[in-house]
Amino acid sequence: MNILKEDVKKTYDLIGLRFSATRPHLSPEVISLLPALPPKAQVLDLGCGNGVLLTAFDRRSLGEGGPIDYTGIDFSPVLLHQASGLHPVGKFVLADIARKETWNNLGQFDLIVALALFHHLPSPDDHIKLLQNIKQHLNPTGSVLISVWNLNRPKFDRYRLDSKHLSIPFHNGPKRDFYAFSEDELSKLAKQAGFSDIKTKIVKDNYYLVLKTPVQNRAG
Repeated sequence: MNILKEDVKKTYDLIGLRFSATRPHLSPEVISLLPALPPKAQVLDLGCGNGVLLTAFDRRSLGEGGPIDYTGIDFSPVLLHQASGLHPVGKFVLADIARKETWNNLGQFDLIVALALFHHLPSPDDHIKLLQNIKQHLNPTGSVLISVWNLNRPKFDRYRLDSKHLSIPFHNGPKRDFYAFSEDELSKLAKQAGFSDIKTKIVKDNYYLVLKTPVQNRAG
């Protein structure tokens, strides 16, 4: 089953305003998994949408340890327009993180976040390539937070296209294409990409991964 990422982009452009309205702040589960960051920490937010990640740092980090240096990347101009309006101090880039050239001018980051992103990429090959790019742009002492939906539940069965792919409407509107990860699939892919410090957390609706580079590659 060939799921086109371009179709996902078109869908998010169509639903962008309504989608943004449903994401006013970050969930407590995600906030609890964010690491403590030093002032001026470099943060990369992949598939940033309306910049909702910044709501957590506004509340927790900006008042405690000083501002972070945030870059958000998304391929939907509709969502980035929302992001820049909600968070005028953030840096937002219109680009497709699945394209190699997107990564050419990016530096190194203390935290890279990909929330509800990997499940829109259609194949393990796409997942591995993105994990490798993330690893190459992670500082030696940095960390990665990834979340994907748990789509292996009966309520999603009617949306299945095959054993791994689904097409799910947003509020009975345009459909979004998804890849259904098994419980440990993404952690195995992260290991293949070179991560060895892998922690997982499973909540009913989501799989979460916290990744770090191998210990021998970290400073100190």
